[in-house]
Amino acid sequence: MAEASPGPRERQRGPSADARRMSELLRDLAAGEGPERISVGDVLGRLSGRSFGALILIFALPGLVPGPPGIGGIFGLLILFLGLQMAAGYDRPWLPRTITRRSITRADLQRMLARALPVLSRLERLCRPRLCGVTAGTAKRMIGLMVMVLGAALVVPVPLTNFLPAAAMVVLAVGFVERDGVVVLIGLVAGAVACAVVLGAGLSLIAGALMLTGGTGE
Repeated sequence: MAEASPGPRERQRGPSADARRMSELLRDLAAGEGPERISVGDVLGRLSGRSFGALILIFALPGLVPGPPGIGGIFGLLILFLGLQMAAGYDRPWLPRTITRRSITRADLQRMLARALPVLSRLERLCRPRLCGVTAGTAKRMIGLMVMVLGAALVVPVPLTNFLPAAAMVVLAVGFVERDGVVVLIGLVAGAVACAVVLGAGLSLIAGALMLTGGTGE
């Protein structure tokens, strides 16, 4: 007896494709039963071979919510590292064992995702595959350069400036995961604006410090 041919939706997804949204995977990861702490390696295992965009998204999400001082710099370095690999033409992300062993408590992850997931879910609903060439080939390397710059912007110790580059990276990463070139382009523009704001704020702080130094030296 002949097997029934797969329907249009099944053909579109394919046997090995994971059609679940990133927001669903992250929600299940935080809500699931398991150890008290979740490591970066655990997250990588749940991503089941997903691309750079998935990791960048995860590392950018903490920048959207208030956290301990310096947390943006830590995740910024990780994002910069991933952007360097994208710009170099790597097909898949690689993280050293010292990073994959890092962990966060499940309670902290739940608090972070409780605030970030509603925004992420709304953004995902706007995405659909279009202008897919923007997420591949040479364009992917250019995206990697912007990711590096945004990661560096998170590392720069300028108060109250983490949100903008983190938000731009979330938009960029979601567009990359969903292969939505339009959203990727919006993320690139938002990233350029975020970098300009961080640069302006940094220069203002330096100028203010120089004025204070000059004033006290008179």
